[in-house]
Amino acid sequence: MSRTARIATSLLAIVAIGTIGVLVAAGATGGAPAAVTTACGPATLATYDSTALSAVLRIAKGERNGHGVRRALHAIETNPALLSAVAAGDPSAVQSAVYALVYNHMHIVRLRVVSAGRVLGELGGPHVLAPVRGTLRSGGRVIGSFTMSIQDDLGYELLIARLVGEHSVMTYNGQVVERDIAVDPATLPASGGTARVHGALYLVDSFYVGRFPTGRLRVWLLVRAPPASLSKQPCAQVRADEEAAIARFDYGRASTGSAIQFALDTLIKDRELPLALAAGDYATASMLVTALVTKGPGFGGLRVMVGGHLVAAADGTRPLISPVRAAITDAAGAVVAQAVLSVQSARGYVALVHSLTGEPLLVRSGSVQLDGTFPGPAVLPNSGRVSYRGVYYRVASFAGARYPSGPLRVYLLVAG
Repeated sequence: MSRTARIATSLLAIVAIGTIGVLVAAGATGGAPAAVTTACGPATLATYDSTALSAVLRIAKGERNGHGVRRALHAIETNPALLSAVAAGDPSAVQSAVYALVYNHMHIVRLRVVSAGRVLGELGGPHVLAPVRGTLRSGGRVIGSFTMSIQDDLGYELLIARLVGEHSVMTYNGQVVERDIAVDPATLPASGGTARVHGALYLVDSFYVGRFPTGRLRVWLLVRAPPASLSKQPCAQVRADEEAAIARFDYGRASTGSAIQFALDTLIKDRELPLALAAGDYATASMLVTALVTKGPGFGGLRVMVGGHLVAAADGTRPLISPVRAAITDAAGAVVAQAVLSVQSARGYVALVHSLTGEPLLVRSGSVQLDGTFPGPAVLPNSGRVSYRGVYYRVASFAGARYPSGPLRVYLLVAG
């Protein structure tokens, strides 16, 4: 039985659905005529699952040939100390060069250098995946090779959770090496299907990634099943809704994740700014706010208000989204000002979500597009069908906020 058929059988066990033609209003607001489309029906779960799986596989692909990998490969292949040590066959010097490369802030998590079939140097964590191999040359001749990785098992599991919002289980030779949900992989379907875990229904799929230095790790992806009502939508709308859910998850992390928490901690622990604000020295406060944004940990913009009046601001040049508000207190705990800050630019957010979905994403505040993968139609429906430059798209969207204030809406478009 095919993967789609297995998942479709699970759906039919949840709700009886007929594949029927439905009239979907494309919305005069979107510029597309009403169109007769077919409900996704029994293919809904397979469509939803494959959409999430595609995002997870894109993350894995980035660990093998993304910008970080290319940067690390170039650094290793052109490192003078490493090339000189390998050419000389000096294990001690090779190990020193390997140490410097692993700890040079390029996130190389493991590096092994080999020459004439002998390991001359190696450093890194014990549980590493997505190995990438390269060749070392000196004077035009091959003097050795290396295997390196920029990601470990735990890191990949965390990326799935942080960027896609789903659970995973990872095994090697049948033994669990990482998991963020209490489930025995032996009880999970091999490929395509569903499983109940702690009373919740999950769509399950599995795939393999390379293990360092050789072998394969098996990864099970568990995606929380969508509501049965989604089956009444066309399959392209199902994909758009799931990709919009991923986009919404990543939007939420801009106001709750580690980056904003680090920025908030920095602001809360700063003692100079509260003193300047309490003294009414707004010139000094403005200088301190500017320094935080230009030199601080990821601040995109920061505004400070006293009594409802703006007294200091450093906003940068790019539109920001997902603002967070916080009180600024003095050493005694008294509130001396209110702050609004953001760590996420619209451009960075669009790039992140597009890298995960591969689909067009538009971020707009009213009629103003803050950023996007293309200009897009002048008017978009919140959900439904729209035509743009001769292509029909399914639209899914959600509301958010721009920095320092005001509404915005994120639109995810899927051709179909």
